[in-house]
Amino acid sequence: MWMNKLKQFGLTIDQIFQAAFSQKAEKTHPWLPVVWIGALILAGAILWGIFFNWGNIPFDYMDWAEVWAARMQAWRDALLHNTIPFHLSDVAAMRTESDRYFAVADMVSSPQVLLLRWLEVGPYTLVNNLILYGVASYFLLRIRKKYNLSLFAFSFLFLLFHFNGFIVTHLSIGHLSWGGYYLFPAFVLFVLELLDGDRSWRWVAKMSFLLFFIFMQGSFHHLVWSSLVLGIIALIRWRHFFQVLKAGLFAILLSMPRILPVVIEFTSKISVKLDVLGGYPSLINLAQSLTYNSTPDNAWPGLVFDSRLGYWEFDIFVGRVGAIFLFAFGSLAMAFWHYKKREFPVLIMPVLALVFLSNGDNFAKVLFYHPVLASSERVTSRMIGLALVVGQILSAIYYQKTLDRIRKSIILRLTQVVLLILLAKDLVLHTLRWSVENAYIAFGVTRRDLSVIHVSNHPDPDYFLALSIGALVSILTMVFLIWAARKTSNASHKT
Repeated sequence: MWMNKLKQFGLTIDQIFQAAFSQKAEKTHPWLPVVWIGALILAGAILWGIFFNWGNIPFDYMDWAEVWAARMQAWRDALLHNTIPFHLSDVAAMRTESDRYFAVADMVSSPQVLLLRWLEVGPYTLVNNLILYGVASYFLLRIRKKYNLSLFAFSFLFLLFHFNGFIVTHLSIGHLSWGGYYLFPAFVLFVLELLDGDRSWRWVAKMSFLLFFIFMQGSFHHLVWSSLVLGIIALIRWRHFFQVLKAGLFAILLSMPRILPVVIEFTSKISVKLDVLGGYPSLINLAQSLTYNSTPDNAWPGLVFDSRLGYWEFDIFVGRVGAIFLFAFGSLAMAFWHYKKREFPVLIMPVLALVFLSNGDNFAKVLFYHPVLASSERVTSRMIGLALVVGQILSAIYYQKTLDRIRKSIILRLTQVVLLILLAKDLVLHTLRWSVENAYIAFGVTRRDLSVIHVSNHPDPDYFLALSIGALVSILTMVFLIWAARKTSNASHKT
């Protein structure tokens, strides 16, 4: 009898093992995705908790000290006094000649800042990151559902997206305006829906609000990259041109409370100097950055690449397994399936464009070194971030397509288990190396006393008029988009 029980147990384990590689087989074990994905998300949240030292962040280094701790403390000071930080006397943290808080394009103004009324800047940073981590995970799950990704394919995507070097190192040095990165899965999902033929007002509303929310995170640069992707798609797929144009125009209208203050501040300047720091020294260096596991103490300018930029501006670490995954499925497998279906891989064009623009001073060259346009992206290596996310998502999709069409074997499955474990090990170790505590030790001390940071609101008619007009335009645009989306949605249900 015990032999029968042993055989039954072995059969059950084999079925569960098979279910991890196929959504069809997964349906016979409905508890499996709940446990698997729940454990994955929980483990990731714990890793971020360790990374941010559970909210006890040492602010006395890099951009934490120079910019972001003070900027977020301004929100806390304002909210505790039942107001909004319209002006901040700490011009050094503003990095402008003006004290107008919302005249800085990458200033965070998302709804989550309300939590600063109850949380200090350190705990808020952790909580905010976990909120955005949850939002990104939700849209990754939407992608999993749309493309029938198995638990293994989803796990590869989840780990590569959340813990690659691009997001980890920027958060490590205090780039709190990087929240827009977590909205990239939603952006790619909506782009894929557009390419699948969605021309509804509902899509226009979704994309417009998404671009607006990216801007609200302070992620002006991420907004620029997203706009470039949409613009390239509109140019190479004319049938999507007006759909993209509408989304872009309404995103601008929604963002007027942020755009107008920046515009009036910019137009008040006598001249603008070209300020471009460049990108990757070469494509070879870009490829090396996928597998080079740097530590903070080795990230000072000039130590890795011949550049005046610190290595955190180049780090896109995914490990050897991650790099193979991206190349094998995001390039070779995708090319094979598109060739087989005689379809042009539309998304490859914006990805290649972002790769090109992230190298050297190519971005400035394309814009003929125009001081206003070229200076919008001072550090062009950052543009690789969106290309990396698109590549990760496409790799997961074509990884699953490949799995579904090849003969399954125990050796192949065990190989994938080993590769997933190696990927997780590399990414976790890299994340821990770049924790705020380790980065603080490596980068030295720049003293920052948050107790002296206070808002300095004062009469400023032109600035307040711009904010008021922008808010009115934004609210009216919201009302219209919600009405148009609901109207077309109701019409489609009736038909």
